[in-house]
Amino acid sequence: MFINISTNLKKLAKYFPENLYVVGGYVRNQILGIESGDVDLASSVNIEEVANRLKDTNFVVKVKNLKMGAISISVGRETYEYTAFRKEVYEEVGTHYPSKVVPTDKIEEDSQRRDLSINAIYYNINKDEVVDYYQGIIDLKQRLIRSIRNAEEIFSTDSERILRMVRIAGELNFKIETNTLKTAMKYAKNLEHLQGSRKLGEIEKILYCDKRYNLSKNALKRALELLNDLQIWQYFGLGVKKVKYKKVYEVEDRFLGLLIDIVDSEKPECLEEFLEEFLTKQFTIKMQEKIFDYLSGYYYALEGLANKEYFFKFYKDWAFIYPLLCGKTKRIQTKYNFFYQYIIEHGLVIATSDLAVDENDIKKNFKNIDKRSYTRILKNLLSKVFDGKLKNEKRILLAEIEKNLQNY
Repeated sequence: MFINISTNLKKLAKYFPENLYVVGGYVRNQILGIESGDVDLASSVNIEEVANRLKDTNFVVKVKNLKMGAISISVGRETYEYTAFRKEVYEEVGTHYPSKVVPTDKIEEDSQRRDLSINAIYYNINKDEVVDYYQGIIDLKQRLIRSIRNAEEIFSTDSERILRMVRIAGELNFKIETNTLKTAMKYAKNLEHLQGSRKLGEIEKILYCDKRYNLSKNALKRALELLNDLQIWQYFGLGVKKVKYKKVYEVEDRFLGLLIDIVDSEKPECLEEFLEEFLTKQFTIKMQEKIFDYLSGYYYALEGLANKEYFFKFYKDWAFIYPLLCGKTKRIQTKYNFFYQYIIEHGLVIATSDLAVDENDIKKNFKNIDKRSYTRILKNLLSKVFDGKLKNEKRILLAEIEKNLQNY
């Protein structure tokens, strides 16, 4: 079977008389006739020897993960990831990283650490032949995702494989073999032990799986439904096993759309506390203030907050909130956007920072006013300027403060 290999890869293979293999997604996609993507290489040669062989050549070697025996090999615009054949030993469940790596010179043993049959197809560059121990090519023809060997061993040790399987099913529009799916569901609980950054990485890839190869309009729907079928959300700290997807299909920023769907499914009492805990504990990322602002702006719009109060809060964020209000909230979107355009066209003052006076002016001219009142004073002035009751001139605003001194 012919696999398209670059000239640089053919030159690289000459440094591996033991045979150099391409394995994983590149081989899979070449057989399917779609975009090939990253090139993963493997052989029986350890990385130290590889570095030594490629010394003083056009190939540049950089260590990626010393424990896992992984390096990158670059030449020109091409970069490959190389790992020496190895066996993996897991002592903790679901953690992705093995506790021990054992070198081997046997390709059969290296293949046993792979996850899915369609990802375990090797291509021998030196001999121009395919090595397929698990009938991966047959599964490709049947558009089927199936675990190699015993699915229990595959999913019990590395829970990231479950999310990766969902992503690939969406990207390729493949079905998942029944026993593989059932076993993945059994061990989905191990996602609780998976590093947050790795969960986030796979979820983000799942959210845009339909964009990877553009093979199916239903790719995203298929992948998200699989997440529900596997009931994984309960292992992301949610009180629900399934999320009702809606907004994620409507907006360009699908992560924000997913967060809205999660909030709508979970119905937390406090939005800020929920988002803080969810994003920090599940994805080990600190909640950006803007994420809270965008989602707050979305929900305040649904609640019908008065136009003036709304834009005092969310004027600067409206460009990001606006697309979240599409779909069935189109009427609300149009209503607020009309007012937003009105503010721009008439040059209305919308923030205390745009006032002709600031806290320093208050401090300088009214030494008896408690500084804790400054914010309230400026907000009162803003409201009156916005309503056209006062002109935004320093003299007039200072006079207004003096007029109401007794209230401060």
